Amino acid sequence: MKNIIIIFAVLISAFSVAQDKYPQSQKELEEKIIALDAKAFEMYNTCKLEQFSSFFTEDLEFYHDKAGYSKGLDKLIESMQNYICNDSKTKVLRKPLTNTFKVYPLEGYGAILTGEHEFYIVENNSEKKTGTAKFTHVLLLIDGTWKMSRILSYDHKAAE
Repeated sequence: MKNIIIIFAVLISAFSVAQDKYPQSQKELEEKIIALDAKAFEMYNTCKLEQFSSFFTEDLEFYHDKAGYSKGLDKLIESMQNYICNDSKTKVLRKPLTNTFKVYPLEGYGAILTGEHEFYIVENNSEKKTGTAKFTHVLLLIDGTWKMSRILSYDHKAAE
């Protein structure tokens, strides 16, 4: 019985060490949030929807100036399946303009990331810029894991 308790204690402490804690400085917060954005949208760009979905809360709210409002992670994934990842011949890419990124702390429990990104269509190995937009992501640190809970995508403009 003692051995089971010791093993359980070791597993719990290992699990808690592996989980994220709120960053101690603005620089650490910025690095964490910008890295998270890069990982999430690598999954977006490669249509790895199961991995992509792990970056969001189940009660995700998405506000889009052209497409409107949607609630729920299932709606986001359904939309991606229908519009972003539905054609093997063409692909939509999101390219962040990281020099526009700003990270604001929600002290102890989250952060806000704002910035701009460009969108491209890739067809026959050729990229064509289709537009730009601004975004705001609200991220929460839930049980040691960062998750996007609110997304605003706005000021969409066609490529010039």
